[in-house]
Amino acid sequence: MAGIGNSARSAGVALAILGVLLAGVHLANASAPDYPSEPAQDSRIINGKVTSISDWPWQVGLLYGGPGSAEPATSRYFCSGSLIAPDLVITAGHCVADLRPNEVRRLTVITGRTFLNRTSTGELLPVSRAIMPLDSNGQRRYRSRGGAAAWDVALLKLASPSPSPPIAIAGGSETTSWQPGRLVRTTGWGYTNSANPRVSNRLRVARQVILPASVCRRDQGNVYETKTMICIGGPEGGSSTCSGDSGGPMVSPVGDGWRLVGLTSFGDLFCSGNVASVDNRTAGNAVRDWVREKAIQVSGYDPVGEGGEIGPLPRWCRVPGLQGRTKASARAALRAAGCSLGKVHSDYGLWGREGRVAFSSLPKGWLAPLGFGIRIWLGS
Repeated sequence: MAGIGNSARSAGVALAILGVLLAGVHLANASAPDYPSEPAQDSRIINGKVTSISDWPWQVGLLYGGPGSAEPATSRYFCSGSLIAPDLVITAGHCVADLRPNEVRRLTVITGRTFLNRTSTGELLPVSRAIMPLDSNGQRRYRSRGGAAAWDVALLKLASPSPSPPIAIAGGSETTSWQPGRLVRTTGWGYTNSANPRVSNRLRVARQVILPASVCRRDQGNVYETKTMICIGGPEGGSSTCSGDSGGPMVSPVGDGWRLVGLTSFGDLFCSGNVASVDNRTAGNAVRDWVREKAIQVSGYDPVGEGGEIGPLPRWCRVPGLQGRTKASARAALRAAGCSLGKVHSDYGLWGREGRVAFSSLPKGWLAPLGFGIRIWLGS
């Protein structure tokens, strides 16, 4: 099962496992749904799309060590986050859960920077304290179990405000901005290749679709909690969260801008693309209400948006259950669901009934573009 890191210390903090961004493959079908337009600067490169901080100005990077450190930012970067007030950052709880208060005060936030190591741009702002949700007994709500984290959220109070604009969290009147089938974006400086453990110097963006909770519940079992978690994946299975960008923003188009709806939490350690990832459900009532209360309390700023215009959901093929079907039956089921049958593999000696589907390139319930070809592997 995929897991998250423990924010282990290596000169203080190591990369927290699971973040973002292996970029997706191009949509291959003319009948694919209409996507919201991409911001500028998203020319495709291998394993990703480069982007600019000007398109996602709320994006921040978390560094270990003070602003005067001689180490390059890429060597000190360990998590991502978002400005939700001029002096307040939201990130994943597991990024800071293991840090003592004096270690938190050694953290620095980068804002306004596309390239982590380009010191002539952006701001380096010290962190004064971390705030995590508590229950009625004063105990942290954050808990890690089976490689997953519930209530995986924290706020970082900055020692001084950033000039970069914050992003608003989707409000209660904007719940359709993060329902299953909605196309969203994730951004960050995380790994672009799971086999090459190096963060990206340049900010990247990936397109994801919010998936039905059943897809993540099938992978994660009872550690998946709908109250504080949300299920996502690449529309074609080619994009995935990956190590290095925990806490990074997942944003959804609302009006002519974006709303924050999730934070990168945990997923497939191998970044395979056909296993769903899990974000913190930041726009859900439980987390959003806590964030709003604390933001007003410590920053005098309401970070929640309301009343934004939200477009219709794209039409999708919802991948049917294919395991155990014959090739002909799989083809018919896919056609009925709006997909198509892709390449058929039948020479791998897989376990399973001969001539029956052993597995498919995307699992049951996944939302794929209309007409997208789903590959299958037949038992032999």
